[in-house]
Amino acid sequence: MIKMLRVDERLIHGQVAVVWSKALSITHIIVANDDVVNNDLQVTSMKMAVPDNIKFIARSVKDSIKILNNPKAQALSMMVVVRNFKDAEEIAKNVSGIEQINVGNYGLLPVNQHGKPQKKVDATVEVDEDDMKYIKEIAQLDIPFDSQLTPDSPKKNFKKIYE
Repeated sequence: MIKMLRVDERLIHGQVAVVWSKALSITHIIVANDDVVNNDLQVTSMKMAVPDNIKFIARSVKDSIKILNNPKAQALSMMVVVRNFKDAEEIAKNVSGIEQINVGNYGLLPVNQHGKPQKKVDATVEVDEDDMKYIKEIAQLDIPFDSQLTPDSPKKNFKKIYE
């Protein structure tokens, strides 16, 4: 079961690896990103950040979708972490059983992914026009979609940010 699909540019860090995984009783974390799977140093550093009791997997988005659609995955308690809304939308449209989509730590890095002006939509989330088209697609799905930095932070319904 996929407890959470998280959009987070930083991918694996303390909030994800420790705080969210504990709050959701996660047994597996999958990082779905086409660039990261080819960066051994980044995969190794993320693996070191994940607690020993949690299995860590880094795969391309396409391979992650295959893993998540495997019937054996339903018995697991998983969190999927992606770097952007495009990847989140692709996974959300191609995988069933996602309990929630969560956004945190997005658009705050010094270099914007698309090089376009960004709009602050929450304390830790800034998006551009490309992000907004994927957000609108995700918002149409029947999956709770919120911005929430940590489990004890206030939630913001992301389905309403473009209204």
